[in-house]
Amino acid sequence: MLAKSSVSRRGGVARGSRSNRRNAWRTAAACLSAVALVSVTACGSSGSATSSGPAAAGSGQEANVDAAKAALARYTVPPTTFPVTEALAQKLPAGKKFVYLQCATPVCALVGTFVQQAVKGLGATLTVVNAGATAQTAQAAASSVSALKPDAVILGAIDPALFGGGLKKLSDSGTKVVSLQIAKDVKPYGITFNYLGADLSQRNGKLLADWVIAKKGAKTETVIYTLPALDISAPVQKAFQNEMKTNCPSCKVRVVPVDVSTIGTTAPRTVVTDLQAHPDTKAAVFVSLSAAGGLPAALKAAGLSVTTVGFGPTAGNLQDIKDGALTAALNIDFPVSTWTAVDATARLLGGGQPTAGEQAGEVPEQFLEQKDITFDPTHGWSAFPDYAQQFAKLWQVS
Repeated sequence: MLAKSSVSRRGGVARGSRSNRRNAWRTAAACLSAVALVSVTACGSSGSATSSGPAAAGSGQEANVDAAKAALARYTVPPTTFPVTEALAQKLPAGKKFVYLQCATPVCALVGTFVQQAVKGLGATLTVVNAGATAQTAQAAASSVSALKPDAVILGAIDPALFGGGLKKLSDSGTKVVSLQIAKDVKPYGITFNYLGADLSQRNGKLLADWVIAKKGAKTETVIYTLPALDISAPVQKAFQNEMKTNCPSCKVRVVPVDVSTIGTTAPRTVVTDLQAHPDTKAAVFVSLSAAGGLPAALKAAGLSVTTVGFGPTAGNLQDIKDGALTAALNIDFPVSTWTAVDATARLLGGGQPTAGEQAGEVPEQFLEQKDITFDPTHGWSAFPDYAQQFAKLWQVS
């Protein structure tokens, strides 16, 4: 029987409003990430599993566990530094109009909840416009937004190419366009500022690899379950493989794609079938831990045990970790990251620039294991429960 930090054959099936935030966490579904905040592209999720065997043969070092632990150190304890400390130069003038372009995934709706709270905190107004998931719906949305003549537009994890020239038209008219976690050069699309770009995904891929190395050591056979339809998937996968090759040449890594549309339905069966075909697998890594929803019960039914870790857990994933049915999650402070994007937008509207930390993509993150889930998982996780009050002070509205 494995330790509590792993899924056990004997482990039980995972157990199963005061505010908008609580309701949002309860209804948040698959497809996170991070501020979770991911962008669905037109690429498919087909393709067979690929494998990268032991690298750097003859290097004489099977696994650099010390280096992995050093890289993880700041992410295994609660963050203590609030990401924004500089007050606005002046309070945002009344009457500013924000628009949130919302994509079709549940996580975009969750982002919209936090955007709404933050914009209200600024004393501005918000209109939510559904951009859908196709070029046709996105361009129609951009056209309707243009008619609203907003001061700022926040783009919720949508490939800007879907909008054609719509975002550029908004920007040229003087609207500040701010995007969240777009993994490409945003300048050609007229986006003023992109918060949490590809660097975050690359960092997370590296951290997930170091976590596996630190926990499992040399000669570990690992699988990473990717979601090719998500923009974050490719950079996380690449960074994960590179770090495993660098710090654990004796480790084996294979890559298995999961269709994003199967999250919450048949994704656990995909994982179980793969693990049954590869019984030596010691660690299962998820580009988005949302793909592990329902997995503990499927593993128990199949009599399988494996260490699990992934980025961007849902409330259900957090409950599974608390119950000892999943091992760990690399979690972004979702509400704080969303409010930080609104803060950057307010600075642009005031004639300034996003803070150095915002431009660098700083955001609170932490690996959460069973011992760390001392909060109600249905509320989600934030390292700074008083984030609204802290931003209110910075925005001179407290």
